[in-house]
Amino acid sequence: MAWRLERYLQRGELDNTQLGWTIGWLQLDGLDDPLQLKLAGNCHPDLAGWKFRIHRIEPELSDDEAPADYSGISRDQSGHVGDITADQMIKHHDLPDDELVHRLMAGEKPPFTWRKCLYLEWFSNANGRVMIQSTRLEVERIGERAFQLTEDEWKEQARRNSEEFNHFMAQLGDAIRTVEPDEE
Repeated sequence: MAWRLERYLQRGELDNTQLGWTIGWLQLDGLDDPLQLKLAGNCHPDLAGWKFRIHRIEPELSDDEAPADYSGISRDQSGHVGDITADQMIKHHDLPDDELVHRLMAGEKPPFTWRKCLYLEWFSNANGRVMIQSTRLEVERIGERAFQLTEDEWKEQARRNSEEFNHFMAQLGDAIRTVEPDEE
């Protein structure tokens, strides 16, 4: 399981100007204090070497108006970078999730546009895999770029990202196997 926070992210700032570290904060709707990120690793080449702000440009569409439950999330999100990019292209639908699913299940092909998407993924020591993937958030680069990843550095970062994901999946599998089924 992964924490999916795109519906609640309002703004934030990440800094990958020091090679090998991505640090910053993310403000979630309904939380007084932002999440603090201190992640080993670099962003994808489009954001590597940059300090950047994240802004919400449109609300997420949802039929669910229940407030977010943050009872299990740590404010300290130290851990390892997963994939962090603002160049991912995905289908953008202007429909609430429930309506989109209903239309797809009915065999319809709802209209969409292709949009760049902010994709933030990290592996928190406290919460495991955390993801934010949204076409309704934008990135503003701040200042000057501190470095650019070489092709070899990017390959190494991508290899580490894959290892972190595999480690997370192995831990998840171990946790599932240790849970005993309910007795009937």
